Amino acid sequence: MRGQVWYIAATIGLMCLIRFSLGVFGYAEPQWFMEEIGISLSSNPQLPYAIRAWAIRDIVISVLVVFASKTNVNMLLVGCIAIDFTDIISAYLSGKAGLFDTADGWLLKLASTAIAALILEVGALLVIAIRKTSENVEIEATQTERL
Repeated sequence: MRGQVWYIAATIGLMCLIRFSLGVFGYAEPQWFMEEIGISLSSNPQLPYAIRAWAIRDIVISVLVVFASKTNVNMLLVGCIAIDFTDIISAYLSGKAGLFDTADGWLLKLASTAIAALILEVGALLVIAIRKTSENVEIEATQTERL
């Protein structure tokens, strides 16, 4: 994220803040996290491990994106988009298969955080692409004027 203009850095920073905060919360207190999203620990005793694995993934991704150079951030954003997209699809398919009690509503909560991060990631990637295209057009115009 280093070297980006302020509005791109702010978008990426907000995405990283969402990922990092939820990751720290999920890693530090997986039982409390489960309680907050409506998952019963007694019916899912193995889930704290899965939540901690997910939390570490999001913490590491956030740190990598924050410290990424301008050239590497695009690939990391593409990776984040792939991860969040598969999280959303997995949550949807699990709900359709009846694996979760829809009355708890936790599926919607998890998918909505992934959707929020996904929107920010796609937005940042689009703005970076638009900015890069306009910079290339300006460079070509400058070169044409010199001829």
